[in-house]
Amino acid sequence: MQRVIRILAAICTPILDCSQDAGTTVAETASDEIVMGAVQALCEFSLLVSQQNHSDLSLAVLDDALK
Repeated sequence: MQRVIRILAAICTPILDCSQDAGTTVAETASDEIVMGAVQALCEFSLLVSQQNHSDLSLAVLDDALK
């Protein structure tokens, strides 16, 4: 899973580059935000899953993350 996150981070690096913001359309900006939201959710989920012990709270957060 960490390998997938590293690959996603490399792929999404151009989105994080603020110097390319000139000339982007509203649709491109919205698309970038959706992609970054998905990457963020995947990273958070991966961190939660990697815990060795889970509490009721962590399981609830994992359930919410899956939704």
